[in-house]
Amino acid sequence: MKSKFILGLGISLGVLSACDNNDSFNVEFDAVGDIYVRCQKIDNVVKYAPVYYAYSNIFMSEAEVAHSDENSPVVTLSKIGENARSFASTPAIEDFSATDINNGNYEFNLISTDLDSLRVTDKLLEERIDPIEITKFEYDAEKHEIDIAWNTVENRDIYHITIATEIDGRIVFSSERLNENKLILKETSRGWDSNYAMKAGTTYTVSVSAYKFENSNQQSGYHINQESVEYREIEW
Repeated sequence: MKSKFILGLGISLGVLSACDNNDSFNVEFDAVGDIYVRCQKIDNVVKYAPVYYAYSNIFMSEAEVAHSDENSPVVTLSKIGENARSFASTPAIEDFSATDINNGNYEFNLISTDLDSLRVTDKLLEERIDPIEITKFEYDAEKHEIDIAWNTVENRDIYHITIATEIDGRIVFSSERLNENKLILKETSRGWDSNYAMKAGTTYTVSVSAYKFENSNQQSGYHINQESVEYREIEW
């Protein structure tokens, strides 16, 4: 259910049991809300922006989130593609700020297509990791091979690499969880989306990320606390 997000992290394997259709008779509305900080260097300045996701076991019609502070604005999440069980709000470049995101409880208000309502809470913790920086990026366009290396990010839980149609777009490649700070990515590597045909002449976005989870012992793919990320583009 979280394949768009995380961007295909490949680490959220059915935490919620979804119905094959939207026949929600006798199915209790269940959901997960996730707020985390996205951190990256922009014009050589470390900046932050919030990322919000909501995932449910039945179709949703609406999803909103706000910090528990009464004065905080309400953020409306949008459906991810045609998947009405997953909603998100991801930042544009202008949403980033040198000011970090407020920690604390974020309350998600969700409404199913059957008009059932559910409130779930996720807590953003104060712990942060440093920005990730790509130190090597060599792309062989003929072989479609990428040799990538990046700095060591202290206290991260995992590294992860994706290739997408754009930032926060469709994931066409998702690596396994990585512990080393280097990877050679090939057409024969595991993690390519077999339902997507790469298009010659098309530009794709490569993201190199370090993740810190709310609980390092429970890395389900939900409840991320921070993502540090840097991007590169390739032409297939």
